[in-house]
Amino acid sequence: MHDAGKRLVKNSSGPLMSEVKSIAQLGDLPKGLSFFDPILHHEAKEALEADGEVYVHESPEGLKNGLFIYDGYEASGTIFTKSKEVFDHFYPLKPSSYIFSEYEAAEHPKEIWNIWQLDVDKAPLNHRFKHDVSMNHNVEEIERFMTLTQPETNRKWISVALRNGEKCFVVRIANKIVGMAWMTIVDGMARSHGLYVEPQFRRMGIMRDNLQARLIYLKSRHVHTLINEISESNTASSSHASKAGEKIVGKVFLYTTGP
Repeated sequence: MHDAGKRLVKNSSGPLMSEVKSIAQLGDLPKGLSFFDPILHHEAKEALEADGEVYVHESPEGLKNGLFIYDGYEASGTIFTKSKEVFDHFYPLKPSSYIFSEYEAAEHPKEIWNIWQLDVDKAPLNHRFKHDVSMNHNVEEIERFMTLTQPETNRKWISVALRNGEKCFVVRIANKIVGMAWMTIVDGMARSHGLYVEPQFRRMGIMRDNLQARLIYLKSRHVHTLINEISESNTASSSHASKAGEKIVGKVFLYTTGP
């Protein structure tokens, strides 16, 4: 018997795919579903609270073997699975969307993103800061900056993220935000995302300062691992990650679904 709080999406004599309406209904997820196992519950919770969608796929035996998190405002989502069958169930659900997945589907065009990982304990703290870096909790100020610089972002997610413990590190010049980086921290793993520096302020060491501030914070919290994803085509960010001591530990593929 499946939870009455889940809306059946597809049912046959075999696998079952259902939409989860609350994080309590998601239940436990099996280990090994994704490299991002430690943060899957966190990501699903934030998605639901920001009016996103969460789908679970189960085998005929009732074992969870896939998770799909989707944001309709951003027309983007992520499929977490090791199974081609599960990937093929989720992939056509959202036409005209950007879909990330660690599963490599040979038949679909894709852009390759590398997963970079840094051993926080080994990161040196002898950096000399050029700019002040601070954590920002001002929803309206963050919204203004992200609306101008990353307008595709679901604005509702910002307040949800801060409420769920996401950290937003900013650099200001003349009392105006010019650079930003978000960080998720769950169970000893941190993930950096949403990095952005205003074009006219690039090549000034702003993101290096921001990274060092995040590392100091992570060391103070006894968090040992920092990860982030960078497109292979983004050679500047990849070079920056490499110089910071990060190593490539996996890949994620970005697909664009057809209309």
